[in-house]
Amino acid sequence: MENYLDLFISEVETYIETLNKNLLKLEKNHEDREAVLEVFRIFHTIKGMSQAMGYDTLGQITHRLEDLISAPKEEGRINPELVDFLFLAVDYLTDFIHALKEKKELPSGTEILEHIEKVARGEMVETLRERHRARSINEIRIKTEKLDRLFNLTNELMIQRSRLLHISQEIGNSELTTVVETSARFISALQDEVMRLRMLPLSTVFDFFPRLIRDEAKRQGKRVNFEIVGADIEVDRSIIDVLKEPLLHLLRNALDHGIEKEGKITLTAVRERERIRISVADNGQGIDLAEVREKAVEKHIITPQEAQELQEKDILRIIIHPDFSTTEKVSTISGRGIGLDVVSAIVDKLGGRFELSTKKGEGTCFTLDLPLSLAIVRAMIFSLDGHRFALPLNYIQETFYAEETSFQTVYHRELYPFRDEILPLIRPGDYLNCTSNRTRKSIIVLQYQGRRRGFVTDEIIDEEEIVVKKLDALASSPYYSGCSIYADGKPILILDPRGFE
Repeated sequence: MENYLDLFISEVETYIETLNKNLLKLEKNHEDREAVLEVFRIFHTIKGMSQAMGYDTLGQITHRLEDLISAPKEEGRINPELVDFLFLAVDYLTDFIHALKEKKELPSGTEILEHIEKVARGEMVETLRERHRARSINEIRIKTEKLDRLFNLTNELMIQRSRLLHISQEIGNSELTTVVETSARFISALQDEVMRLRMLPLSTVFDFFPRLIRDEAKRQGKRVNFEIVGADIEVDRSIIDVLKEPLLHLLRNALDHGIEKEGKITLTAVRERERIRISVADNGQGIDLAEVREKAVEKHIITPQEAQELQEKDILRIIIHPDFSTTEKVSTISGRGIGLDVVSAIVDKLGGRFELSTKKGEGTCFTLDLPLSLAIVRAMIFSLDGHRFALPLNYIQETFYAEETSFQTVYHRELYPFRDEILPLIRPGDYLNCTSNRTRKSIIVLQYQGRRRGFVTDEIIDEEEIVVKKLDALASSPYYSGCSIYADGKPILILDPRGFE
């Protein structure tokens, strides 16, 4: 629990501030029902947090304080003498948290517990004492709305930084260039610091699931070994905020339909450069591809002819179809699609990929491939038929020039002999209506999903740190992951190489 101590201290300090505000309200109006309910709620919350952290005495004290406020909570009014005593209880909380922060001996709870028992019997206790210990100024909490505004402003500064560098290079004034480059470094440093403020460990979400899996498994009469790997990896808060729902769907799916009576579910996070891969895997019976085909035809999702041509990689597209899920009979695919369309939609919105691998008799694995941040990426800028595009640098391994005459075609697929391998080529211009007659091409070697591909482009222009903007839903396409503003102030589309497969 040591990892959560700072969070515990910070949370209780905030609750202490709120308690003081509400108790002051109750001193003025002891029939302020909302304030009474808020005080009760806070003591209840601190009780649960204290018990989880192993602070049994504090848990016992807040539990007894709950008992004191139970009757006022029901009546909607509180005795002024009880309000006065609750200030004393808040002072004990303050002393307790101060001792934790200073790593000193924790205050004994004997006296406050004795006072609580006296108050419960209707006896008077001495409540006047020195109070109001201030929070350390280096631990001020910031509302997320303010942090988001700061984050958005730094992103706009990053765009202006690129434009300033571009303009200073065009003007060619050495003094101006020096000032702009210095300013650009400061803007980049500011952006890095703001990004670090937004980073949170995945444990923020992951720690919610062990108890949930445990309780649900017992309810279903199953024995499940639940394992978490990679919870210490940090990602942007914008990712954290939306992870809980899709992971909850996948874990319930694994428990309900992957595990029969006994098995293992693993929640794994792995960082790959500027992306994060989060997987939910079970060692159950896997998904029967033949049964998927049969059920998809039965529900008129695909035709019998399409079913014969269905490849394994197409199984996810079928399973997440809203009409696919069925609970008519228990099988390796019954209910498998429930919630997966929701997961897929969330992942798409984040600019990620939703992947599935399964093997009958061995298990199923769903993977969310997501960016670490939705805001800033390093990208390579290239041109196709006079149009500029960006490719995230985390996909790129290297680049080289090649003449089209050296390309080979085998079974309608273009290949290029590259060192000791044959590199499959992809012409994004054919998909984007940006074909050109240039014979000398710039090849960008990409690696993703465990494979290497060569992107055929006209010319590589620059390597740039760009601010990612979301595309309008009407302009969504598997080829694009977002857009940005280039250094000259013109928009530029960011490509997702996985969409060209």
